[in-house]
Amino acid sequence: MRNIRAKAVCLFRHDDRVLLAQAFDPKKNEHYLMPIGGGVEFGERAVEAIQREVMEEIQQQICNVQLHQIFENIFTFDGQQGHEIVFVYSADFVSQAVYNMSELCGVESNGACYTAAWYSQTQLDILNDPIYPDGISLLLFPLIEGT
Repeated sequence: MRNIRAKAVCLFRHDDRVLLAQAFDPKKNEHYLMPIGGGVEFGERAVEAIQREVMEEIQQQICNVQLHQIFENIFTFDGQQGHEIVFVYSADFVSQAVYNMSELCGVESNGACYTAAWYSQTQLDILNDPIYPDGISLLLFPLIEGT
């Protein structure tokens, strides 16, 4: 029996840029981007999960955490079908130094390393890599009222 996974991801924005992790699906031969985050553990609230995941993966504390949306995501990765409920948060880093780093090194729970980088809307348009989960790209650069 397959299970639906609960996941929490976080959008970090600074100076018209958003922080996204770089990833690769070997079966699809596809490079893609995604926000930092991970699974919600049993007995843990999603907001606690995103705080823990950011600390575990990139060793950073966060503050001003706000829930923005919840997505249902049905996908295929590495040839395996997945189904998850994704809690999408935004937050700020406690350490302002993070905003001056062009790249951050992250480590997944399985020990796999990844790189996260700051991207502008123009850079993402040029790169043209998919951004997962589906639909999250609409939240990356919110419209400013009155423009």
